[in-house]
Amino acid sequence: MIIRNHAADGHGKRALPALALGAAVAVYILAALNRSLWSELHEALSASRNMEGFWTLSVTVCCRLVGNLVLILALVTWPRVGKPLLAALILVSAASAYYAQTFGVRLNEEIVQSIFETQRAEAAAMITGDAVRWILLFGVLPASIVLLVPLRFLPKWRLLGWRMVIVLAALALMILPPMVAGRSYVYFERNHRGMYDVFNPYAALSGTFHYLQREVFRSKATMTPIGMDATLDPVPAASGRKRVVVLVVGETARAENQSLQGYRRETNPEMKRAGAIYFSDAWSCGTATTVSVPCMFSNMTREKFDKPVAKTHWNALDVLQHAGVDVYWRDNDEGCKGVCLRVPNDDLTDAKVAGLCDADGCFDDVLLTDLPERLARMRSPALLVLHLKGSHGPAYFQRYPKAFAVFGPGCDTAEVQTCTYAQTVASYDNTILYTDHILGKVVDALKAAPETDSAMMYLSDHGESLGEKDIYLHGADWDTAPSQQKHIPMLMWLSPGWVRDSGVQLACLDKRRTQPASQDNLFHTLLGFFGTRTTVYNPALDLLSGCRA
Repeated sequence: MIIRNHAADGHGKRALPALALGAAVAVYILAALNRSLWSELHEALSASRNMEGFWTLSVTVCCRLVGNLVLILALVTWPRVGKPLLAALILVSAASAYYAQTFGVRLNEEIVQSIFETQRAEAAAMITGDAVRWILLFGVLPASIVLLVPLRFLPKWRLLGWRMVIVLAALALMILPPMVAGRSYVYFERNHRGMYDVFNPYAALSGTFHYLQREVFRSKATMTPIGMDATLDPVPAASGRKRVVVLVVGETARAENQSLQGYRRETNPEMKRAGAIYFSDAWSCGTATTVSVPCMFSNMTREKFDKPVAKTHWNALDVLQHAGVDVYWRDNDEGCKGVCLRVPNDDLTDAKVAGLCDADGCFDDVLLTDLPERLARMRSPALLVLHLKGSHGPAYFQRYPKAFAVFGPGCDTAEVQTCTYAQTVASYDNTILYTDHILGKVVDALKAAPETDSAMMYLSDHGESLGEKDIYLHGADWDTAPSQQKHIPMLMWLSPGWVRDSGVQLACLDKRRTQPASQDNLFHTLLGFFGTRTTVYNPALDLLSGCRA
């Protein structure tokens, strides 16, 4: 839409001053589309009510937020582009507000990356009837009004002068009050930095900027190999027995709902039957797939993990392939986040398998349709990675076939906030039961080849909030995220031949399984499975290292 300068064509008296429209949009966004921000801010300030300088601190925080929004709007309200940009900010703020208020979603950098990289079916699951109605009412309607309102702009130099005044005033609001509040504001800002993740439209703009800067505009760095000295232990090869490891990477499974963790429902019958070794104190590297998957395969620990650095360095799959392991990745989720780019891989999210796939995607059984044949074709030693869709929400009811709707009544909608907590948990538990079924079929396929030394390892990328404290889904900042988003299931199954030939002591593993573990262990445990000799291998982080004879 072309914005005409009504001051120049004689319609100025009937048009609204452009800066007045910007002010109206600012008031609307602050008042109507930042409820989560004001709620969180009220709670944070209430905890500081008895401190000296409380009112100065309160005014300072509000000035910072108002100044931030005024600055954003002052920078976009220009002739010809101003109204479309204001309308776009309203739409973005309305969508962000809905998901923040409904699911407790925080628009940090990881969530923004997930939005850009999500699969079509997964994105469609988030577009519910309630979401559409909310965005139409609070986003599309006011945005349309903004586009229809006639505007008048001051002459160029007067407009520039007034804009400079507004920008300077906004900067003053952001800079001067914190100088008056002093240390009390510094401490408050440090402890409550997360409130900016629900500040609209700042959160979306900031997250998008950092994502584009890191993933799009950053110059492509040269790939740095690690573990170039990696070689495999020759003893297993000399035995003449084939060695196969299947690594199953889960999605959105939390430890709290695993019966092997002590949960009241029997959600892990297959793994209980198989005698799996369950690590009860395992934790994720992040609370979103975009962080956890690259992190778990890197040789960096969670405290030192840096996504741009990890993206330009080899990971465990690269090191193993270089050492001589036959590596293959199969995906039914959001992709491998760059981890599998240099190894053979296939994506089955859009496969057309009758009974397993529809317009919403495929059940995880699609990964197993030719599992015995796939394992038979792989040369020894082999690592097959299966990336599950698992318990990806909020449409939990779409993640399992009807035969696995064991727990109920469930929540048969993606609008989980409209279901009772018990219904949401029931559907979620069915996803855990179905994942257990997948793991059971993997173990059965490995058992069917007794002449092969085989092992299976499973861990989830992160956990999930199901409405506890009105928080849903995942993606919260790791330091402040609830345990449900970080405490994950991790387990292992070893064939009798593997135990015998690798010298693993099961009594030792039974003690190890209750000790702390995390995704930091995966890189080194994978290398340890194949007896990989390299300087990047750390036996202290290999879950099996201390239990080999």
